[in-house]
Amino acid sequence: MIHEVTSSLPKFKTLRFTQGLNIVLADRTDKSTQTDTRNGSGKSSLIEILHHLLGGKADPKSMFRQPPLDEHWFAMIFDLAGHGVRVQREGATPGKVTVTTFTDDGAVADEETISNEQWKRRLASEVFGLAEEGDWAPSFRSCISYFLRRQSAGGFQTPTKHFSQQMTWDIQVNLSFLLGLDVELARAWQRLRERERQMDTLRKAAQGGALGDIVGNAGELASELAVAEDELNTLAASAADFTVIPTYTTVEAEVTRLGQHIRALNNQIISDRDYLAQLENNLDEVQTARPTGLAELFAAADVQLPDVALAAYDDVQAFHDSVIANRRQYLDAEIRRITTDLNTNTAERDRIATQRSDGLRLLASGGAAETLLELQRDAAKRQVRVEQLRHRYDNAVAFESEQGELRLERQRLAAALTRDLAERQQVLRPAFVIFERLSQRLYADQQHGRLVVNATDNGPEITATIPRGRSKGITNMQVYCFDLDLITLWSRKQRGPGFLVHDSHLFDGVDERQRASALQLGAEYAAAEGFQYIVTLNSDETPNDLPDGRVIEDFVLPERLTDHGEDGGLFGLRF
Repeated sequence: MIHEVTSSLPKFKTLRFTQGLNIVLADRTDKSTQTDTRNGSGKSSLIEILHHLLGGKADPKSMFRQPPLDEHWFAMIFDLAGHGVRVQREGATPGKVTVTTFTDDGAVADEETISNEQWKRRLASEVFGLAEEGDWAPSFRSCISYFLRRQSAGGFQTPTKHFSQQMTWDIQVNLSFLLGLDVELARAWQRLRERERQMDTLRKAAQGGALGDIVGNAGELASELAVAEDELNTLAASAADFTVIPTYTTVEAEVTRLGQHIRALNNQIISDRDYLAQLENNLDEVQTARPTGLAELFAAADVQLPDVALAAYDDVQAFHDSVIANRRQYLDAEIRRITTDLNTNTAERDRIATQRSDGLRLLASGGAAETLLELQRDAAKRQVRVEQLRHRYDNAVAFESEQGELRLERQRLAAALTRDLAERQQVLRPAFVIFERLSQRLYADQQHGRLVVNATDNGPEITATIPRGRSKGITNMQVYCFDLDLITLWSRKQRGPGFLVHDSHLFDGVDERQRASALQLGAEYAAAEGFQYIVTLNSDETPNDLPDGRVIEDFVLPERLTDHGEDGGLFGLRF
């Protein structure tokens, strides 16, 4: 339980608490003006002070590090692991706390200044028995927040959340711990969600092209990889069998020159053959040409030429025969020359062709060193491509395999959670029964509330509901019943904080009858189960009596707060 909350502020209202129900009351005085508000009394700030002293964050924007509070300390005396402990924290050094432990007779047994992180570890161990740390483990700060809800954090919006932006894993892990479920299953669900989140990020990146060179379709990549490997093997074999010819460049140039010479000879041979054919044709014409005699022509015409004319004709005929003979001699000589050239060129061409063939065979048997280097460079490039494809293929296989494994893991966890809940029904029974009885006391004329723990495909789902009726503020009363349920369960274990603190905001929208019933229930359970129930209330919203006839004033702390003046609030000043 909490014994005292105090501060070095000169006019701070030191609050001293007792066992059972404690009501911190904020009065409206006759002198208060319309500009005064009950929020100015500091009721909600009491919650902030308690969080501050129980290891809460104190970032630069924290009110404890801002003027005028930054120059002062706050302290609390409370029970921790069976001993009285005083914890003090200053705004100027928020990373450290001074912890004083007392003996049973009130003497100082130990005093040390430790870091806030060390303090949280001690609180985790001595309040909840938490020892394990690491990713997604239950934490003291999250667990204690169910017993010390903040209105500013949205702590009264739903029973299972102490913070409006509380993550699913944080709810599941910490409530599994507080309700006695298998925490490791809840942590396994979060590990699965993290893996799925990473896979989803990869999937989106791959679909968007950002990872197109890393992740792909395994089937398509397998085909592409097979083709690339075959091409690489072919190139590698060619490079391995390649013979370097030192004179390759010289031989290659000679083969090229010989080819050009052969083409020139072929052109000449074709030309000579055409010319030879023409000569032979001309020779045939010369050999068959014999003009008919003039006398014969006239005889045929029955005309007798005179002897003088015949003598002249014979002279012409002799000249003609001489010309024909000369033409024949020329053609015969030219034919012999061209035939000789043809034979010579053909023989030369065949000789050169044989020489060129030898050169080509030599070139085909190997190549230049530069060609080998080019082959090797090409093979190296193909090797890089193959490695890239193999890497992408391996990634794709791993990616698709991981997707399948995640689906199987989700099914496995769902089955394990179902079995675990079935096996832990006896552990959960008290929580179910307490919640139902509390809601029955508050709303006897309605269907009773239910605390339900379901196994879903996203981990344990915990709901605390009271069916809606005509009464206002039922959602807030769901929170009330859930919190009272938790503190009762932990008090029966003789562990836990030993206190439950509710801000007046919890009773906003709750009608006076339910408000009085809630205060009486809190008083009864606190007395019966041995815990402390601290409530902050506004005087004009507080019933005079409890349903059992007890006077509310008997539970109100002597130190009252007021919303009037500069020093009426908890801090003794306005800021």
